[in-house]
Amino acid sequence: MWLTVMGPVRAWQDDTELELGPAKRQALLALLLVRSGQPTSLSTIIDVLWGQTPPSSAANVVYRHAAAVRRLLETPSVAGPSEDDTPATRLVRVSGGYRLDASPATLDLLRFRQLRGAAENMGGTGALRDTVRLLTRALRLSRGPTASGILPHIAQHPYFVAVDREYLTAVKEAAVIATAVGEPGSVLDILQPAAAQHPLDEILQAQLVRTLAATGRQAEALQAYHAVRARLDEQLGIAPGPELRSVHRDIMRRDAHTARLPSPAEPAEPARTRPQEPRRSLLRPSQLPPDVTDFAGRETELARLDELLPIDAPVPDDAGHLRPKPGRTHASPRPPVAIIGKPGAGKTALAVHWAHRIAPRFPDGQLHLDLRGLAPDRARVTPGEAQRTFLAALGIPAEEIPDDQGARTDLYRGTIAGLRLLIVLDDVTDADQIRPLLPGAPGPLVLVTSRDRLDGLVTREGARPVELADMSPAEARETLVRRLDSRRTGRPQDAGDRVDSIDDIAAACARPPLASVIAGAPSPLWTNGDIPCVASEFRARTVTLDAFSESGHADIRSVFAWSYQQLAPDTARMFRLLALHPGFGIAATTAASLAGAPLELARELLAELARAQLLTEEAPDLYVLHDLLAAYARELLRDTDRDGQRGLSIRRMLDHYVHTARAAATRLAPRRTEQWPLPRIQPRTTPEPIPDPERATDWLDRLLLPVLIPVAGEAATRGLHAHVCQLGLTLEVQLDRRARWDEQLALQKICLLSAEAQGDLWAAAHAHRALGFAQGRLGRPVEARTHLFRALSLFTEADDPRGQGATHRVLAFQANTAVRHDRALDHYGQALALYRGAGDTPGESSALNGIGRTLVLKGDHHAALDHCARAVELSSAAGDLNGQAAAHDGLGHAHHHLGEHDRALSHYRRALGLYRELSDRSLEADVLVHVGQTQHAQGYDDLAAESWERALSLLDALRHPEAGALRRRLAGLRAAAPRQASG
Repeated sequence: MWLTVMGPVRAWQDDTELELGPAKRQALLALLLVRSGQPTSLSTIIDVLWGQTPPSSAANVVYRHAAAVRRLLETPSVAGPSEDDTPATRLVRVSGGYRLDASPATLDLLRFRQLRGAAENMGGTGALRDTVRLLTRALRLSRGPTASGILPHIAQHPYFVAVDREYLTAVKEAAVIATAVGEPGSVLDILQPAAAQHPLDEILQAQLVRTLAATGRQAEALQAYHAVRARLDEQLGIAPGPELRSVHRDIMRRDAHTARLPSPAEPAEPARTRPQEPRRSLLRPSQLPPDVTDFAGRETELARLDELLPIDAPVPDDAGHLRPKPGRTHASPRPPVAIIGKPGAGKTALAVHWAHRIAPRFPDGQLHLDLRGLAPDRARVTPGEAQRTFLAALGIPAEEIPDDQGARTDLYRGTIAGLRLLIVLDDVTDADQIRPLLPGAPGPLVLVTSRDRLDGLVTREGARPVELADMSPAEARETLVRRLDSRRTGRPQDAGDRVDSIDDIAAACARPPLASVIAGAPSPLWTNGDIPCVASEFRARTVTLDAFSESGHADIRSVFAWSYQQLAPDTARMFRLLALHPGFGIAATTAASLAGAPLELARELLAELARAQLLTEEAPDLYVLHDLLAAYARELLRDTDRDGQRGLSIRRMLDHYVHTARAAATRLAPRRTEQWPLPRIQPRTTPEPIPDPERATDWLDRLLLPVLIPVAGEAATRGLHAHVCQLGLTLEVQLDRRARWDEQLALQKICLLSAEAQGDLWAAAHAHRALGFAQGRLGRPVEARTHLFRALSLFTEADDPRGQGATHRVLAFQANTAVRHDRALDHYGQALALYRGAGDTPGESSALNGIGRTLVLKGDHHAALDHCARAVELSSAAGDLNGQAAAHDGLGHAHHHLGEHDRALSHYRRALGLYRELSDRSLEADVLVHVGQTQHAQGYDDLAAESWERALSLLDALRHPEAGALRRRLAGLRAAAPRQASG
């Protein structure tokens, strides 16, 4: 008999395909096949086949289908029975369920695993070609997605998804090894359909791009890269991650190297004086926003900027090669260039446009950051935050960035010294905000935009200012014409009337580009083509509002007001309410909650604001309000809406964030999320739907974490203690997983202040414990112990054994970090007793696993196996996937140190599957590091390097501080490989 589940579920006896029966029977067979050799309980079968709403007859239906499957597997062969008369594949009734026994000779999945295991066990680099052949044989067993053809909602169950992930991992492994041995073409026919089925898997897409390039198909490789970049932007609203960027950079460097081989007549570049230590390999950032498509005018200012470009900046020659400009070079840092102008003058548009023009002269990259000078103080970007952002963009690991401002400035300036780097600092408050961001050595050019004249920067640092005056009538006319030409419909107009009217509109706008863009936005008047009527509207507007007025200039707010007056009442109210949001980007569901409107109506209102150029749609259902427009909306809100109405909108926004945060955290770690009672949700609040772990991760990273601290602060200011505590408890684990320890400290301090103000012992204890853990992560043991022992005291006073147990676990973790393993065992032992007394099975499992890991550190590996195995049993019984993954990782550790490497890898793979199911990228990376350690111990350094590369890609995406150490370990492994080969 031959059975397949890696593709459609099918069965053959000899050469005859067998009829499998109805859909539910096929699904049952598929489930038993993917769990071959493992018992599957009746409750699990019912859950997979019917989900949350099984019929009352579900058990009887399973019994009937199981009997039919057993008869199917016992179909006799035309060759007659085997010698022992025992079927090679059979269904066995076990306690509480069924087990299907098969072999690699009868089931494609087991054959796949057998071949893959043989490939992994091939020894020595000389056997890598055989490894590729075994892997490709295994991979060619697949005929499509696992169990394709069964009911779609069943095929999406984690049991089937896990097999798909297992297959994808093997595809990636095969591609890496095939490229390493010079046979990339051998896997291309496998890689391409896999990439087509998983278009958003960045690592898989990167392997496809790399393999295409390695086979000499450079154009196809670049086409594949640009296609996946577009998909990521359109569907997820994100840029390519480190893996894809690295592959693209390698291809471009290879092309550039081929295109720029020096001719005999070309002088060699002078050797640079190098520091004592070689410069680390840095990333090449490319952060400029898209150029302004309808940029018009400003020719005088562009010419002035070109004159200020330092003389030594390389320029492209006729062949496209970068060559230094002849003449004097800078022996000191280049002075910054500052574009100065009033609000709405077009500073950002000019800076971005010019930056794109000169970008080829800065081949080491372009950095860009909006410092948010017009925002409230707490929302402005500090110099320290900017330095961290830029250092991370250049590839500096987070743990290597000092907390001390002076030391961080030294690292920042040392890193960018000598780099031909363009740094654009947009919307600067004053000179003090950017002084720490200026280079201390020749190389980079800093371009600044500001409303402030930056006199101090000009005087002390020699900044070269370019002041933006009002646009000339011709420039203003050109800007408006470009906006209006696409809408030249409606009744005919006299050409002279049209030109005069456009001039009048531009004059009323005081000719700043932002006002002209808004004036040119769609409106009923424009649609009718009645430009003179619009001009009359502008001429009639004489209101002056102080917030944006400057002596001698018309009021830009009058332009905003004109556009605002065109809005329908509901749309105008939405515009005002958006000013209550504390962050840069706002989701459609958040806006719906602010307005108390149905989601579809909110989307219509947001789309209308975007069409009026009062809002920018950054990605599907994600919008950005320009800071100048936000300031205008805040003033409108203050003058138009009552305090009670504003307060209710803010309460709905906070309810939206708190309820969605709880749903997201529970989806990612259901047994690790503290269950504080949720505050009652206000009517007409719209939480974000969180259908799966991937959506939970995306929402947390993209929509909540950027505004977390302002949201928590707003809740605390309004005395909403339950909201504050819910955020602190819900997000503690998620912030730790992402290494966001500074934000953890800020959040938990807000929680602690709120708890102390309310006299809430339990909430204060949780905040102290979280603060202690974060301080320990940041290498501050004294502060950590102070918070942890205070937490222990408060949990004891509150009679909370679970809280005491959790605190002892943190103390144990920190004792192990300090290599005080006996003290760690004591704390874990106390935690174990407390959890058992409280009947907390997941907590008991965590404590047992902690004891096992500590015993590994002490060298008692057999005892460690016993504790970790018990942890697996307990977490499995409790349905705790996180606990199961952690315990399997612990078992892997113990087997690794006993030299039982195959068993270690088996447990690591189980842990990996669970963490991937939970979308826990941080712990997935952690286990991949362990896999690489075991592969290295086996002598499979190429596979170890691949595992560490995958882990590094995940850590880099998280900006995790452990990325630096792993990067160094990977570099050491690669450096050792040539020496071992030559030895």
